[in-house]
Amino acid sequence: MPDLFTDGIRSIAVANGVVRLELVQHRRTGSPTDQLTPEPVGTLLMPAASLKDFTQRLVEAVERIAKAASEKS
Repeated sequence: MPDLFTDGIRSIAVANGVVRLELVQHRRTGSPTDQLTPEPVGTLLMPAASLKDFTQRLVEAVERIAKAASEKS
């Protein structure tokens, strides 16, 4: 299974019981001095019923990361 890197979410839509999260990467459009522009890289699809658990797991991960960072400093 290929890895997919994302810098963030451009949009979230729900239709027919399916959540669609449009994922973006920040990319330069031309030369190395150009500003970064968000470009779509994929869409994460999941049943709406799974969104609560997915969100809770993300929150738990953020809390663990923040705790580990505060313990280092």
